[in-house]
Amino acid sequence: MRKSARILGVGMYLPEERITNAELGRIMEYDVEGYLAEKGIGIRFRARSDEAPSDMAVAAARGALSRAGLKPKDLDLIILATDTPDYITPPTSAIIQHKLGATRAGSFDINAACADETIAMALASHYIVLDPGIEYVLVVGAYGMTRWLDWSPYERSASKVLAMLFSDGAGAVVLGPSAEPGYLASRIVTEGDFWDTYGIYLGTARPPDREMIEEKKHFLRFHENGHRVPKDFNASRWPRLLRETLEKAGYGPEDLDLLLTNQVERPAVLETLKALGLPEDRTHWVADRFGYAGSASVFMALYDALEKGKVNEGDLVAFCTSGAGFVLATALFRWV
Repeated sequence: MRKSARILGVGMYLPEERITNAELGRIMEYDVEGYLAEKGIGIRFRARSDEAPSDMAVAAARGALSRAGLKPKDLDLIILATDTPDYITPPTSAIIQHKLGATRAGSFDINAACADETIAMALASHYIVLDPGIEYVLVVGAYGMTRWLDWSPYERSASKVLAMLFSDGAGAVVLGPSAEPGYLASRIVTEGDFWDTYGIYLGTARPPDREMIEEKKHFLRFHENGHRVPKDFNASRWPRLLRETLEKAGYGPEDLDLLLTNQVERPAVLETLKALGLPEDRTHWVADRFGYAGSASVFMALYDALEKGKVNEGDLVAFCTSGAGFVLATALFRWV
């Protein structure tokens, strides 16, 4: 019998330091509370100066493994999803493998900005289904974006409103084999003409130098050409992407029990549900309590939904995320 893949355990980690919208507003001399009120982001967490994304990833991974009833040495593969790695190279997944003690596991990193954790779950499922040598896969979304934010007073900040959105933390899922179909379908769409909207524009194409640092162009920032995504970018694309994913698996929107998305813009989630003809209770929001931790955020939402009893056996659960570039991704699972 051909095996399928399912989610066995979920974990998350938040750093100790909490910074409220009011506190950040005083630092940046800006009405952060007012700006984020509609978006639904109520807090942010900041990693310690000696706390790397790999450290946060390991903490979340241990929780996921414990809930899955597994040990690090049971893992066959580790996939890290992040655009804030410890280093450009070596891959941070190798550091996680070492710190976790997952000596049997292969590893690799992927970066699709805030869409990459959904892609990583689909990849993990494909490995489990197609590779006889892969049974258990750890997928970690780790995020250390506050290191790349300019929290100077707003008029002097290189990051501007981007500095208000992001938080640090990690989320993890462990996937394993299943006799019943768990993973069902996925989609990835890229609109690469938006690559120059915002990002951290340093790397091999533009190595950091003194001029970059002095001009504060090493921070997360809007690109200097002024190109922007439409305000309704997610709300105008997510419904179509979800319908296509559901159709691949033989379902319609009415069959969906839970939709988990980026935790960055609550109105876009509600508009998506409305377009699909679904009530607002078919999603779960955590950015008011956990902040928006990019590649970790959808795993945090899943963790909290499970803790609150919102996911039941047999439920159809869709993940839908978007990231700078712009990349959009979905993954559809039956909770078995």
